[in-house]
Amino acid sequence: MDLAHVAICVSDLDRAMAFYEELDFEETHRFTLDGVENVYLGRGEEADLQLRYDADRTTPIAPSRADVDHVAFTVDDVEETFETAIDAGGSPVLEPTEIDAAGAFAAFVEDPEGYTLEFYHWL
Repeated sequence: MDLAHVAICVSDLDRAMAFYEELDFEETHRFTLDGVENVYLGRGEEADLQLRYDADRTTPIAPSRADVDHVAFTVDDVEETFETAIDAGGSPVLEPTEIDAAGAFAAFVEDPEGYTLEFYHWL
């Protein structure tokens, strides 16, 4: 079984797309269903990220994104990806560091929507 995609709700589709495009994601496809825009972004063979935008949403997106802990991405260069994410409008959560218990070198960034992203590679 392989991960197909992760879907996150966004309040500003253009801002979210611009942020992820800076991280080398490209739009792979999109559709609108029941007024909700669904935009899929991909990075080569990696799993998709689905951005869901509902202009008519009446409930707020969960504060501090309580419904999603983080979205993790494997990357070749954690430090470079961390800096790119910060330059694109992200906020640092944990600077690049070795996490011995996980056997990984990782960094965490909050995207402009408040979702926490993990960038890592195995030690």
